[in-house]
Amino acid sequence: MRIRSLLRCAAASMLAIASTVCIAQAGSLRAGAARVDISPPPSMFPFTDSQTYGSLHDPLFARALVLDNGHTKLAIISVDNVHIAFGDELTKAVTDELKIPAANVIINATHDHNGPPDVGGFGGPNTAKNPLFDILKKGMVEAARQANANLQPARIGFGTGKAYINTNRDEKLGEGYHMGYNPEGPSDKTVSVLLVTKPTGEPIAIDASYAVHSVVMFRTHTKDGQIQVSGDLGGAASHYVEDHFPGAVALWTMAAAGDQNPLFMANYNQDGPDVKDEGPEGWAILDVLSRRVGEEIVRVSKSIQNTNDKAVLWSGQSSVTCPGQKRAAPPQPGVPQGGWRGPGHVAMVDGDPVTIRLQLFMVNDIAIPAVHGEVFTEIGEHIRSDSLFDRVFMVTMLPDGAGYIPTDKAYLMPSEKAITNPIKPGCAEPAMVDAFRSMEKSYLPAWKAASN
Repeated sequence: MRIRSLLRCAAASMLAIASTVCIAQAGSLRAGAARVDISPPPSMFPFTDSQTYGSLHDPLFARALVLDNGHTKLAIISVDNVHIAFGDELTKAVTDELKIPAANVIINATHDHNGPPDVGGFGGPNTAKNPLFDILKKGMVEAARQANANLQPARIGFGTGKAYINTNRDEKLGEGYHMGYNPEGPSDKTVSVLLVTKPTGEPIAIDASYAVHSVVMFRTHTKDGQIQVSGDLGGAASHYVEDHFPGAVALWTMAAAGDQNPLFMANYNQDGPDVKDEGPEGWAILDVLSRRVGEEIVRVSKSIQNTNDKAVLWSGQSSVTCPGQKRAAPPQPGVPQGGWRGPGHVAMVDGDPVTIRLQLFMVNDIAIPAVHGEVFTEIGEHIRSDSLFDRVFMVTMLPDGAGYIPTDKAYLMPSEKAITNPIKPGCAEPAMVDAFRSMEKSYLPAWKAASN
């Protein structure tokens, strides 16, 4: 472990660090994993969100990993969906099943845009559940239950690799990037892998974190002129890994991908005059990209040799509250408002403060920072480089998120996702980095004591 110098931020923010929720002690590691089908049943088709979905192409899953060292139990649940709302209700359902504190559960969406209609988006007072919410909730709880029932002696390790299937999608005002392809923009190619095995080495679970939107098939009409529900990139990559390691559960985690798209999409130039929909041929594009990142996940998993059967497990919570902004006037029909749909100036005025919720899991010296929102890639790199620990596994898209969380640099470009963002510049990036560093410092004495 390498201790890096502390960088302090001078952002105008309110920082609240929650107290430690578990006593960090080392113990023999046990782990269990499970996946449960949460696909919409045939009786629900066709249904309409912003688009019409005619049928199911491939199944959707809730996947769960539970870690237990005899003192503390942590649960990570990954769900094939675009967002997750009603997070407190879902978390309580899982904690009631596992008998653990809310801080010991991380739930993340794969951000699959070809999943079923959003069960409430980012939440809020006007959020309404749809019929798929009960399927999602039941599947998550059942996956957690099965994973907990499957607890067995385990070892855990960490490794990284590279996959070149993503690209920056910075959407500059008036530039007409057509869904924001910006190959000159920053793009993190790191594939991070958490490997959990039996003592004999066979994988129990593999959790992969990569910075890309799961949108290869977004808005692509593949059957009877309609869109099909699919696990898309994250789901296909997980299936590839699970096929390679029979019996293992492969979770997919979106890292800091708020400004990252797949290198190729089956439906592209979506907002331009030359829209192209590959139709059923789009599945071949998905197969190529998912196989490429899946192959790297498998390669990294096989290369991890330094695994541990003893573990210190710890969790912490925090939040940062930043000054907010809003449009000076609501968009008017036919009037350019900026973004890739047309040029124009967007005037912003003061708005309500925005709170970004944060969680941190520590598994020995593996840091798992998790954010309730869509983090731009350079913030993820900043969190990783400023961490007290070398091994960092980034998680985003936790329930009831704050939306896009741009870098300060993005506000200057100007980026559509930044300049109209409800978070004012100058706060989120440095405050989040400082919050995760502060939580790591709270854990550090326990880790030093356990590792001596």
